[in-house]
Amino acid sequence: MKSSILIPLLTLSLAFPTGGIDAQESPEEEPTIEAKFTVYSLKRLKELEFLHGDRKESSELEFFSSARSPIYEYKGPNPIIFFRETPAPTDEDPNAVSRTKVAEISLPEEGGEFLFIFFPDYSGDIEQYRVYPLDDSKSELPTGSIRLFNATPYQLEGVFGQNKINLAPGPSKAYRVSGNSMSLGLGFRYEDKFHMSYNGPVELERKSRGLFMIFPPFVKGSAILQTRYLRESEPEPEQEQELNVASETPPSAAP
Repeated sequence: MKSSILIPLLTLSLAFPTGGIDAQESPEEEPTIEAKFTVYSLKRLKELEFLHGDRKESSELEFFSSARSPIYEYKGPNPIIFFRETPAPTDEDPNAVSRTKVAEISLPEEGGEFLFIFFPDYSGDIEQYRVYPLDDSKSELPTGSIRLFNATPYQLEGVFGQNKINLAPGPSKAYRVSGNSMSLGLGFRYEDKFHMSYNGPVELERKSRGLFMIFPPFVKGSAILQTRYLRESEPEPEQEQELNVASETPPSAAP
């Protein structure tokens, strides 16, 4: 009879930046942050929006299960505020809505390019998220490379291609891919035993870059961790229009 591996659920130990709107009573005096970002959540979120820098206008976010979202731009003070909007009609305004903040993130003054990874925050009774701002610039993840992101509380061990890895919670360095795939074997130790959680190839197309993410198990107590692989390809350059050779070539002389 097969026995299941019961492993206690540990607290997520990623280092999240801190910062709150309550401590910034005069946002007009704060430095202006310029950032481009995409978003991702293991559980596909819907009807979440972020507040623009003017603190009036907003844009709805689009989450995908296995890809980065479209690129969003933000220009304004810290923090970036994420909220959910619900109808709150009144006699004076039947179209009135209520905005409930569900997350916020403060970025460094120099801004940059980020992938915001949303994690549910179960510390309270209302919907809240913690946001990890992963540097998604080409300097951190160049084309032709794969980066690992450990979103579990475990210290992960394994082999990636020819590289032995020991990965604490958070992102790894970028690994250059030779060919179009690399083998990945990954797991963690618990009570002096090694539990394999992933073993297989990680493929990468030409002119692409990849982010391989490892999340806690779907079934509490399982040793099988969840994985998601986000790939992004460079847009192909526009092809030059073909010349109409027939129109350019003078007609041949009649025999």
